[in-house]
Amino acid sequence: MPQATETAGRSWSQGFQPRASQNYTPHKGQPIHKPHTSLGAAGHWIHMAGLFAPVVIGEVIQDADKRWRYVRLASVGTALAYEALYTIREQNRRKELEAQRDECRENSR
Repeated sequence: MPQATETAGRSWSQGFQPRASQNYTPHKGQPIHKPHTSLGAAGHWIHMAGLFAPVVIGEVIQDADKRWRYVRLASVGTALAYEALYTIREQNRRKELEAQRDECRENSR
């Protein structure tokens, strides 16, 4: 028990260091696999519009039924816009890849 109370009272900022026998490696953080900015500024603005749409709609429209209808439509609309942007970017990436492959084939002859 002395080890548990000894380490529990000290934080990293107070100079806590694990014992060598603990084989501890500091955690560097989780990498971001799907950032919202992966589609550039346009993707960021679509994401922000989706976040703020319910707030704005709630302030502008007072009727509850209409408000929920517009919130659902805004949700679907931003999802479709984001997917369309992703599809366009993916098509452009594939065209560039194909152009690079064609160039490599021509250079190898």
